[in-house]
Amino acid sequence: GPAGYVSKLYMSITGAASAPWNIYSPGGVVLVLSIYQFPVVFITVSGALGRIDTSLEEAARMSGASPFKTLLDITLPLITPAIVAGGLLAFVGCISNFGIPALLGFRARFFVLTTKIYSALSIPDMPIAAAMSVILAFVSGLALVLQRRLEREQHRYAVIAGKSVRPQTMSLGAARIPLLVMVTTVALFAGVVPIASMVLTSFIKYWGAPLALKSMTLDHYKYVLRIPIGARAFRNSLFLAVGAATITMTAGALVSYMCIRVKLAVARVLDFLGTIPYAVPHTMIAIAMILAWSRPPVVLYGTIWVLLAAYLVTYMPFSIRTTNATLQQVHVSLEEAARVSGARWSDTMRDIVLPLIKPGLAAGWVLVFMPAFRELTVSVLLWSQGAETLGVVIYNMQDAGYTQIAAALSTVVLLIIFIGNALVRRLSQGEIGF
Repeated sequence: GPAGYVSKLYMSITGAASAPWNIYSPGGVVLVLSIYQFPVVFITVSGALGRIDTSLEEAARMSGASPFKTLLDITLPLITPAIVAGGLLAFVGCISNFGIPALLGFRARFFVLTTKIYSALSIPDMPIAAAMSVILAFVSGLALVLQRRLEREQHRYAVIAGKSVRPQTMSLGAARIPLLVMVTTVALFAGVVPIASMVLTSFIKYWGAPLALKSMTLDHYKYVLRIPIGARAFRNSLFLAVGAATITMTAGALVSYMCIRVKLAVARVLDFLGTIPYAVPHTMIAIAMILAWSRPPVVLYGTIWVLLAAYLVTYMPFSIRTTNATLQQVHVSLEEAARVSGARWSDTMRDIVLPLIKPGLAAGWVLVFMPAFRELTVSVLLWSQGAETLGVVIYNMQDAGYTQIAAALSTVVLLIIFIGNALVRRLSQGEIGF
């Protein structure tokens, strides 16, 4: 920001009165959203690069093509679907994001659909909020339809299958050092500097204090662990995250088993209905919960249960997709052999299926728990007194100007997420996580 650590460093070096950038602007919102969605594109494109048959690139090099020519004519066309698909997924994530445009855009009076919906609900003006939610859902759904169509047409870009693919390293030559500097700089300013600044701010006595040992304190951590709203938010987030992860993984496992193994028609319908929320922005899910549960005979709006209901809808697609992938890795012949040996269905599930899919289910459970634990977009629209979540408390503290307290609470949440990620990587043997 204008008074951030990087801005102060720039002003101290150059002697300028202010930094030439302002994070509280449309450009700042775009920059932070780009950093936030970068892992989506990176994971999508890196997976495609890992599946390329390197013999095609080797053939081009042996024919006299330069590395740059090979990149343009062979590599880029093969990974184009992955680049476009990753971009579409990032677009959906950006257009449905609330926290970043709210924290950085409100001060610059730069509004997006999600923040306008929030403002409409604050009035409250439910018809306007619902109308804008439908527009948001239409735009997001259109992008996801295009992404799914790209997935179906990826066979046009298929390379030789049926043999292992070993990625081959390429010599960068004279460009090695400049590219290393560029990648290191981007990683430093996109990941390391923001997190380090947040942790450092959580220890500073007051905003603007000199960076010296005498300016450090643990009082902010003591405060967030001691105040009633902090403890209540932690309990609420823990209850919601554990409840959502447990219920969605249990339901997802049952639906996946009936769909993949039993092949029931009703299971396919449930699988389809369970994955629809993936194409629906979280803001629209919150609006739907308000409309569905704010009138008799069952009124959940204004309680923590409406948050749990919204979390279940939001994260059900994650559980179904995870359990589908896990079950597909267990060959049906193992269950057939157990049945031929006289085992009952319950015995087969207990002794064969569950032990084999347990690591995948545990990894999926943690993958639902982590985003649910720090969720903001749904919670900020549905929370009520006594039903605050960590995301809501952090947002409200930052918005009210309690930057150090918000940074301390954010650091605690970040530590929990890192522990959860380490657990996921251990359970999935490094295949899932960062």
